[in-house]
Amino acid sequence: MDALRRWIWVAAFAIAFAWVEGAIVVYLREIYFGGSFSFPVVMEWREGELVVDTLMRIEFVREIATIVMLVAVGWAAGRTSWQRFCFFMIGFGLWDIFFYIWLWVMVGWPESIMTWDLLFFVPLPWVGPVITPVLIALALTVAGSLIIYFEEKGYIISWRWFDFVILLGCGLLLIIAFCWDWKNIIRLPGDDLRSGIPNPFAWWLYLPAYLFSVVYFALRLRKTVVASKGRLSSET
Repeated sequence: MDALRRWIWVAAFAIAFAWVEGAIVVYLREIYFGGSFSFPVVMEWREGELVVDTLMRIEFVREIATIVMLVAVGWAAGRTSWQRFCFFMIGFGLWDIFFYIWLWVMVGWPESIMTWDLLFFVPLPWVGPVITPVLIALALTVAGSLIIYFEEKGYIISWRWFDFVILLGCGLLLIIAFCWDWKNIIRLPGDDLRSGIPNPFAWWLYLPAYLFSVVYFALRLRKTVVASKGRLSSET
């Protein structure tokens, strides 16, 4: 019950924070893009360099601060290193899912789960259909919740170093998929062939990385739970 209460508080923070984040995005779209969420994104180049005003620099730091806040909440909610990391995953996942839910409530956007979105702008623009970050957020929420559940039940969740390497490698491939079209989105000066309209998403990279990471996590978690259950049974 204690873990459930902490889960609920982390969820409450993430859902409320998602409204704040959504409101900020609505304001920024009004300031920079006339309230539009469509592409191409307005970019200004001067003498071969991207013009970044003070507000845009503040926005870069805000995106980083958002992650720091979610990490801090996870750290405060967890009692072990595993739980801290898992509560961060849960907070991040619910925050991202409700970010899109609240935007739809506020302004009726996105129109569908396949609507393109600019996810981040650090260090390159991340773009993809809305369904792509939502699937990742859902996987993070479920994975974090399962690990906390089994750990609270007394199971020893053991992860090998190369498990982290494999899953982080899949995460890197997902990020590359989001950034794959960055030259087109930024529209480098002198390149008149790039429209700024997102090209077909790199599903060929995203789907294998996503599916492999989900299956690998599920199999690894099942194996470590079964092994821990055997040890607990032998001890009793």
